[in-house]
Amino acid sequence: MMLVLDETLNIIIFLIVFFLTFFFMFSKRGRALAYELPPRKPSIVLAAFGTTVPEALVDLENIMARVSRAFPGFDIRLSFTSNMIRRVWRERAADGGSQFDQAVLRKYTAVKNPLSVLADIQEEGAGAVLVQSLHVTDGEEYHNLALLIQALANQNTLQKSLKPFPCLKLGAPALGLGDGDPKCLDRAVLALSPLLEESKEKEAALVMMGHGNERLTQSVFQKLQARLRLDYPRVYLGTVEARPFGPQVAQQVAIDRPPSGQVIMAPLMVVAGDHARNDMAGSEPDSWQTLLSAQGFEVEVRLSGLGSLDSWADIYVENLNELYREIGSDQPELIL
Repeated sequence: MMLVLDETLNIIIFLIVFFLTFFFMFSKRGRALAYELPPRKPSIVLAAFGTTVPEALVDLENIMARVSRAFPGFDIRLSFTSNMIRRVWRERAADGGSQFDQAVLRKYTAVKNPLSVLADIQEEGAGAVLVQSLHVTDGEEYHNLALLIQALANQNTLQKSLKPFPCLKLGAPALGLGDGDPKCLDRAVLALSPLLEESKEKEAALVMMGHGNERLTQSVFQKLQARLRLDYPRVYLGTVEARPFGPQVAQQVAIDRPPSGQVIMAPLMVVAGDHARNDMAGSEPDSWQTLLSAQGFEVEVRLSGLGSLDSWADIYVENLNELYREIGSDQPELIL
């Protein structure tokens, strides 16, 4: 009888020790999981300046569609770098926005700045995150974005597994960095070829308005113009916030005088937003269209941003492909 009791007691002790050990290990693992979120699928953040013009959103939508098609396994999100533009969308929503499509209003009121979008991704568990600038040049907006990404990418923790972003990389703007990468300029010429060929066929001048930057000298526009003129001599690039301004562009077109007396005018901007519709094609005395019309030219306006050109949207897709290949060779586990 005592032998049976001893064996029963040993079994009970064994079970108690087993369950206590299991409970301890499970609890420890549970605490670890509470702090170490498993990586989600890789993410792409498209960082655009943004626009307040509903009709111009088609330019951004086309880029998003091209990126989504090229990266079907990625979580793709849009962000606006402009504080002013996000504020306008919020104010419209607060006022009811009855004059706007309500689905569009809800969608774009919800667009956040890049930092907030990245915070959301990190909270949900970040894998590889590719941030693609949708800017044309590395102006002030791009530099601010680059400094943000650099700071977040370098953010370390004591435990490697708790690093906010295991992999965070930024894609360059369309015309590259600095004064323009020759490869990027060649891609831009190819992307603009439909407009260029049309102007050449019509013997018209092609005038394009970029944004420019009053704080940074961006000779990339002059380099792009020189590259374009190798094959299309009647191309004139100007900007809103830096030389050459509209009056200077109109004066030069008048001096060169295209044979047909025609001018095709289009934005050298991702979206045909407020600048394109007012500064370039508005009815005010100082708009580019008014200035060129005053010189006796027949002006044909194209209110379509670069983002609506598949060939331009694919510049950003290719930049993302380069980042993807770079991560795949270094940290393939983050993009599977």
